[in-house]
Amino acid sequence: MISLIARVTSFIFNPYFLLVPVPYLLVLRQTGSTEEAVEWSLFSLAFLLLLGIVVYCLVQKRYFSDLDISKKEQRPYFFLLMSLFAIGYFCGLFYFRGPVVLFISLSGVFFSLLVFSFLITRIKASIHVATITAMIFSLSVLYGGQFLLLLFLIPLIGWSRIHARRHTHQEVIAGGIIGIIIPVVMFVVFKVLLNISLS
Repeated sequence: MISLIARVTSFIFNPYFLLVPVPYLLVLRQTGSTEEAVEWSLFSLAFLLLLGIVVYCLVQKRYFSDLDISKKEQRPYFFLLMSLFAIGYFCGLFYFRGPVVLFISLSGVFFSLLVFSFLITRIKASIHVATITAMIFSLSVLYGGQFLLLLFLIPLIGWSRIHARRHTHQEVIAGGIIGIIIPVVMFVVFKVLLNISLS
């Protein structure tokens, strides 16, 4: 029963699903316009849906082992695919003059992909936990308030990845550490070095 609860929790709190509301929250916070937030959320959702469909098709054709991309040797190809979609997303943001906050978020995605691509050849860390931690930690630090409540999800997701037998304790902890380091580096780059407002 615990294993089933862990698998369901891991599925529900998949980074892919949790990315869906992020553009809305970021754009709404930056612009104060619900209309603009919905518009950019739909734009972002189109890219997420297309990425999801492509990954699903690649799993069906056995290019990827599963939707979690569990096999370490397949992850560089997944990161390459994500990078291509991120470049397409960037071009769309640039062409349609997207909000600065989405460019900054996309920079975080590119930086994360670089870090993950480098680290996966050296250590095994939970990318699930790293992604969720980076997202929640960033929102909590930047906006505080109700976003601080989301911090409780990080250990829940770590627990679910361990009990679903996807990762060890060490891999979950490594993912959590990576998920904290990435936003801290991004904050230093954008806020301190480039003096760009992040909130």
